[in-house]
Amino acid sequence: MTPVLALLVASIRQLLPLKRSLALGALQLVPAIVYLLASSNRTADAALDVFLDGGVSTYFLLVIPIISIVLSSSALGVERRDQTLSFIVLRPMRRTTIAITKLVATVVAATALHAIGSVALGGAHMFRFDADLDLILGLLLGAVVATIAYASIFIPVGFLTDRAVIIGLAFLLIFENGVVSALSALETLSPWRLGAAAFADMAGVSNDGLREAVRSLAWDAGRSVVVVLAMAVVSVAITTLMLNRRDLA
Repeated sequence: MTPVLALLVASIRQLLPLKRSLALGALQLVPAIVYLLASSNRTADAALDVFLDGGVSTYFLLVIPIISIVLSSSALGVERRDQTLSFIVLRPMRRTTIAITKLVATVVAATALHAIGSVALGGAHMFRFDADLDLILGLLLGAVVATIAYASIFIPVGFLTDRAVIIGLAFLLIFENGVVSALSALETLSPWRLGAAAFADMAGVSNDGLREAVRSLAWDAGRSVVVVLAMAVVSVAITTLMLNRRDLA
């Protein structure tokens, strides 16, 4: 096994221990439960509105951010707290490679969990009303887009401070759901909105609530992907700089 692959596998295992996997996996089921409870005895059109306003909103505003922030904050933060980071940088790998590997591991680990939520939520509506498979694919694409954005922000933050999760929740509640809601020009800095915009395009569904949430992001999924990949490039550069310059002990 190459050093890069070994680091990738070890990082995914570190991010998803059994108890955390079970807890975060259970959280992924919340949007589907919300949808099923709220859409009983509804027509297909009314249930779709409940799906978008209740299930999708809960998924993108709550579940995806919390899971992505928790995992991203741990990617390098745990290594530094456990004093294992100094051993990682001694491997025959460039520090840029370490930064990229940690980002990829975080996205892979989060996507494994998001697949549970996407299948549960999209499948709940799809099997009740014979909807298109694009609902599930759109949810998963949106989740990956949002996760890349959150990981790009909070992997470096997690390396800098042990309070990265608290900072992340403040970012979600105050900045994303407060400041950005008031100033639509900042919506490109909101990871969950980028993910929701990608979902809406991929799934081909929308309603007033979803359009209001992503007001200035009436983009196609491709543009959302380009934005988050640009964020990832900047994040890798910042993380590499910190790995080169900060005390790793």
